[in-house]
Order: sequence, then structure tokens, then C-alpha cells
Amino acid sequence: MIRSVGKLGPLKVCWLLCKRMRWDLLAIVVVAAILIPIPDPTQIDYASAVLSVLGIGASVFIGFRNTTAYNRWWEARTLWGNVIINSRATHNTLYSVDTGAPEMAPILDRMRRRQVRYAWQLAADLRGVTAVPGVADLTPEDSIDITATDLLTRQAVDIQTLSAAGNIDDQARVMLMGVNTALVTAQSGLERIRNEPIPLQYEIFIRALAWFFSVMAFSRLDGSSHPYAGVGIGLLLMVVFIGAERLGHFIEQPMNNSIFDIAMFRFCTIITGNLLGAGHLLAQPRESANAAVWM
Repeated sequence: MIRSVGKLGPLKVCWLLCKRMRWDLLAIVVVAAILIPIPDPTQIDYASAVLSVLGIGASVFIGFRNTTAYNRWWEARTLWGNVIINSRATHNTLYSVDTGAPEMAPILDRMRRRQVRYAWQLAADLRGVTAVPGVADLTPEDSIDITATDLLTRQAVDIQTLSAAGNIDDQARVMLMGVNTALVTAQSGLERIRNEPIPLQYEIFIRALAWFFSVMAFSRLDGSSHPYAGVGIGLLLMVVFIGAERLGHFIEQPMNNSIFDIAMFRFCTIITGNLLGAGHLLAQPRESANAAVWM
């Protein structure tokens, strides 16, 4: 997640965006260089009206797509908020059902550690990367390559064990399984966002529309009575429209292991601190508070 931090924050953000869009910006410059010496075939009476209608259409389509992309990003952020909430609820519920019986202590401790590992493993699974070092050590009772889904299943098994041994009553079992089910629901929503992107044909259409309008508008401005100003304004218009389309593309994938991701590892450090204490190694943020990018 890109953040604007400090006096030079906006410049850092612009640099990161330009770096991410470097090939698109290069393509804009190349296309503009090709169009400048070519006579403009659109210098006809009704060309301005056609471009105006085309510009409105491009703005509407790009705006709709970017709104949809942002809604996907925000929904993913909200679902991760639910993971944080239900992890804390698990922690509190385990305290509430603890009777102090010696046989309960190792199970409750394991469930807390597993809940923390679940959060880290979920972030890794969603990004398609290996879990950060130290995560597997949280629960040596579980296999190294276990998935987030299997970790929740193991939590349910421990709840059943506590119930079968008579350590918790039916109401406590329902409470613990209610939190477990809420985590399953949040995880399923996050997987849906990751696995079901905006249809490719629609994305191609929006990108082609942005480029077509930008090229047509540049060719008109290039042929104006003020060529240098026209070229400058045309380049700016191309950057704005194509850049807006690209930004929508970036944020519609909030869990693809890029600088546009939501800060999932930050959320995991919060959960670790809540359940295992602020002094735990995994409770320390991986980036400083002044970092321009949080992962």
C-alpha cells in the first residue's frame, strides 16, 4: 500500500507510480513522437463534436471501472478488518472459557498461537508467496506446508476436543465455533476477490477506449494553431486518461503482491501483538512508520 509520508511524500508517491507505469509512459511518448509529423486526418468540421462525445463516453467507462476497482479494494480491506476483529474475539473467548484446569492450558495456548499463524498464512496464501520466516514455528504441532483453511479446521478440532473432555459447555462451544465460522466467511470473501478479477474482455475494452480517445485527441491538439502548447496539452491528456485506466487496473487486484496491495502483513503484526504480546518478534512491523510502502 503506497502512503504519502513526510514533506517529500507526494514526490515519492509520484515516483513509485511512474516507476510502475514506466512502460505505459514510454508507449505514450513513442506514440506521440510518431503522430507529430503525420498530417492530422481528423481536421474536419464535426471532429470536435465527435471527440467530445467520445471523451464523455471514455470518462464514463473509465470512471465506472475505477469505482468498481476501488470497491473491490475497499471490500478486501473491510474483510481483513473482520479477520482482525474475529482474531481478537477468539482471544477473548478463550479467556472467558478458561476454567484454569491444567489440561486446558496447552490447548488454549496452541489455539492462540495457531490463530496468529492463521493470519500470516492467510496473507501468504492470498499473495501466492511463502509465509514469512518464523510463522511455521508458531505451531510446531502443525505441518510446515499447512494452508490457512486447514489451520481453521485444526482450530475446530481443538474446540471439539475441549467439548468432548467436558472442559467447555455447549454454549462456549457455540461461541468459539461462531468466531471460527466468521473467519471462514471473511477468508472466503477474500478468496473470491482474488480469484474473480474483472472480466478480461471488459478490461481490454476499457484500455483500448482510453488509448483510442487519447490518440485521437492528441492528433487534434497536435494540429492546432499553437503546436508546442498543443503537443504539451495532448501529452498531458494522454497521461491523465491512460494513467486513470492503469490506476484502476492496479487497485482492482488488492492481493497480488505489489505496492498497490492492502497492508496485510501490517494487519498480521497487529493480530500477533494482540494475541501473543507486543514483544513477540512477529509483532514488530516489517516496515518503519515512515515507509512509503506498507506490505
